[in-house]
Amino acid sequence: MPLGDPCAESADGLPVCFEDEHWIAVDKPSGLLVHRSAHDPKARAALQVVRDQTGRYVYPIHRLDRGTSGLLLFAFSKSAAAQLQQALTDGRKEYLALARFPGACPDLGDAWANDRPLRNDRGEPQLCHTDFVLVQRWDRCGLVRAMPRTGRYHQIRRHLNHSGRHVIGDTTHGKGKTNRFFRSRHGLRRLFLHLGVLTIEHPFRRERVVLRSALPPELVAVLTSLGAGDSG
Repeated sequence: MPLGDPCAESADGLPVCFEDEHWIAVDKPSGLLVHRSAHDPKARAALQVVRDQTGRYVYPIHRLDRGTSGLLLFAFSKSAAAQLQQALTDGRKEYLALARFPGACPDLGDAWANDRPLRNDRGEPQLCHTDFVLVQRWDRCGLVRAMPRTGRYHQIRRHLNHSGRHVIGDTTHGKGKTNRFFRSRHGLRRLFLHLGVLTIEHPFRRERVVLRSALPPELVAVLTSLGAGDSG
């Protein structure tokens, strides 16, 4: 498969965005776990789906929250996994998030950053950094491009929340009243967070790889509804 092709639909699994002898990139829908959890051991997970559709054992390179959609990488060997993890650390991730803003929405094209440390599950502060750019705006919400330089737990969601903003549809760090409004008015029934672009250097070919995942139809429908009506 050529580098950078759009994700291709698969009849028996997840859409494939890239695949060679070393690794595979797929398009994960919202609601799908990356791997099985002790909290929900019977839930379907992307790792098992990709393993079954490729017929090979796979190693997850990174994780996406259950509610987040978009690009997800798996390696076919431990050695490839180690090199891909480093390539991903050195690469660039671009998410799209619909964010609620207190008061007036910033100007289109405004950029800002958040480098507030985030605590892990042991209570230890971890250095992290996220860049944000506003790419579309309404009265009190906007479509934001989020580019995390680190990979902390719920990093984008927590960094937006710490700055008085939050991802719409976020039931952990968001606002219930806003989520209910967007569900009833605009049909948003999931977290509005999508990993749409991932740029890395292929660790074996030494070529730049740009992977792209289109915004899912249910999120496009929300933006279409916002364009035609009130943002609340």
